[in-house]
Amino acid sequence: MTNPGRFLGKPAGWAAFLLLWCLTRVAGAPSTLAAAPGLTVQDLSFLAKYRVIREAATVPMPGGAARAWLYRPEGLSDAPALVMAHGVHKDGADEARLKSFAQALAATGLTVLTPNVPSLADYRIEKSAIETIGWSAKALRRQAGRRVGVLGFSFAGGLCLMAAADRRFAPEIGYVLAVGSHDDLQRVTRFLLTNEIPAPNGETIKLRADPYGAMLLAYEHAAAIFSPSDLAAGRAALRAWLRGQSEQARQTADALSPAGRALAGQLFDGNYAEVAPTLLRQVERRAAALREVSPHAALGRVRCPVFLIHGARDAVVPSSETQWLARGLGGRCRVLISRAIGHVEVAADATPSERLEVAQFLQAFLTTARAIR
Repeated sequence: MTNPGRFLGKPAGWAAFLLLWCLTRVAGAPSTLAAAPGLTVQDLSFLAKYRVIREAATVPMPGGAARAWLYRPEGLSDAPALVMAHGVHKDGADEARLKSFAQALAATGLTVLTPNVPSLADYRIEKSAIETIGWSAKALRRQAGRRVGVLGFSFAGGLCLMAAADRRFAPEIGYVLAVGSHDDLQRVTRFLLTNEIPAPNGETIKLRADPYGAMLLAYEHAAAIFSPSDLAAGRAALRAWLRGQSEQARQTADALSPAGRALAGQLFDGNYAEVAPTLLRQVERRAAALREVSPHAALGRVRCPVFLIHGARDAVVPSSETQWLARGLGGRCRVLISRAIGHVEVAADATPSERLEVAQFLQAFLTTARAIR
């Protein structure tokens, strides 16, 4: 791993706030935080123990290399180390909340590597992402001289579990933290189109899916819903919408045929009734490919400690997926399903006791991270 460049800074953002709840417990700070949900990161910045050096890095992989950022606590030579994998987001390893969380973790004394995963940055969940996570763990293990953790947000959490189950990468991985992650991607994609998902106890959960998830499927399977002449512009319009560029998306859609323009408008409005049957057929046809990026069948090969945390009201990946993961892992995991978390963000209406529960969960995670050699 090569590391040119240097940047010093302080932790900030939602994820740092989440972490710093935990640090009040770990560092023995006064336990008044549970009664003070309005505190900000700036109020808690005294808990950061180290200045952080951020360096550009490359992760060697068969046939190429992955771009990454490395966050190091300055002056700490034997720091625990962690690979943090971003979720499905256009900014990849440069996503602002991911950078804030990496910055905050490094300020507590962890070395953090955040590889850029091209498929996830292009809204695709593919086996190549598992390779990037696994080879990043190998590279960081060589540098740290100890086994490392892997942490994944959303769909990346399931991919981290896949990496921990892979015999090529398992010796390097000492623990896993999966936040809002999937067990069976085919089950989740059906949910995104039907608003129903089975739980391990046999119950069928009915929950209105976040339209973002269905838009991801429409983008991935654009060839099945747009005519050939509309395909290029249709995909570009959906990509812009996923990136939050709504005005550009509508302008791009203006170049479509009348039928294509009407379809794009429906998708922008969150109306998937017309395309849902087609997308469900695509999900069935891709069953084998979806299994390749689902940890469900691989969980028996995961031998390291696993931490699973999930938002109780998550409408992208329902929390029942963490229940499935926990069943597959047996006693090898610690689980928290909490109303304090949305999908991978802090819920504004979380109660003090719910926030404290998250703090205690993260305390256990950090304790494990520091103990793994």
